[in-house]
Amino acid sequence: MRQNISRISAFVALCLMPFVTSAMTSEEALKSLQQSFTNSKIQDFRKAPIEGLYEVTLDGAQVIYFAPEDDVLIFGEIYSRDGRSLTAEAVARANQLRIDDLPYDQALILGPEDGIPIIEFTDPDCPYCLRYDEFIRNSEVPVKRVIFFMTRIHPNTAPAKAQHILCSADPAKAFDDVYLKRASATERCPEAVERLEVHDTVSTQWRVNGTPTLVLDGSPVTGFRKEVVANFLASKSKESLK
Repeated sequence: MRQNISRISAFVALCLMPFVTSAMTSEEALKSLQQSFTNSKIQDFRKAPIEGLYEVTLDGAQVIYFAPEDDVLIFGEIYSRDGRSLTAEAVARANQLRIDDLPYDQALILGPEDGIPIIEFTDPDCPYCLRYDEFIRNSEVPVKRVIFFMTRIHPNTAPAKAQHILCSADPAKAFDDVYLKRASATERCPEAVERLEVHDTVSTQWRVNGTPTLVLDGSPVTGFRKEVVANFLASKSKESLK
């Protein structure tokens, strides 16, 4: 990335941004961005809500902005006049595309098929993961759990437990046994090792640094935030009744 290109960090409101209208076409603006910032892994490029700016989605659903007339990147968040974060909406949109591309055949899926889907990055040795698991077990709202194990935090113990679950003839029962601490990890198989490598890749792509990390409608939530999850399930349950 060229060192002589400035970066601007800012929180901006739509009504306060007097950017000059770009004379470039979208194709020309994208080419300019690619030439100036050669290391950027661009996933999506479109006009931003502010005239003269472009919304750039990078690898990992990071959303930034590009002003082609000044050849600068803008790191920050755009809010509408009514207080909505348009940047957060763009991130959720980008995450939804990533959700569609997830390797569901490699995940552990628990719960009813028609339950409210929650993507879950979990660790068998994470105490807050166990609390979340208990909460979901007692939930009156059915949840379809799409589970990816993230075992890097406890590398000496968690991988064996995750393997035990994935190798079992009855993964749902094995999951219960491990998370309810009813059984020790004994099962091993090459297939589980390969699946855990996929899980590790997915957690890296989603920049998961802590567990549990829950993806609710495209938005990752790190940690077990009981009120957030409860409100999400209540909202989705109401939507399903309409």
